[in-house]
Amino acid sequence: MRAQSRQHRDAMIKEYKRREENKKELLRQQKEKEEQKRLRKEQRNAARERHRIGLLLEKITATTIGTAAQDDFNPSTTRIYDIRDPEAKKDGINVIGGLIGELIITFTCLLDYILANPQN
Repeated sequence: MRAQSRQHRDAMIKEYKRREENKKELLRQQKEKEEQKRLRKEQRNAARERHRIGLLLEKITATTIGTAAQDDFNPSTTRIYDIRDPEAKKDGINVIGGLIGELIITFTCLLDYILANPQN
């Protein structure tokens, strides 16, 4: 009688362990699926952002380079002027320098991006 009781108890313990292992495996699989889903979502968001950046780059290129006069650069005849230089003429290149110039460029790019994509 005791042998049967011990065997029955051992069988119950084995069954309990098997069920616990199955639960652990199901939880592991569920976590793995969630992780894969999160990774796919991150990849899609990264692809969207790359596309948006490409569109922004095209717009910046079209608005700045497309409207500017394109001439060959000749260092002996082409002059370089600071944007603040009151004596600047149209016979050279005007550059925006310094911290203020960087801020102007940054805010202009941000404004163009916001206007191109109002949901942002």
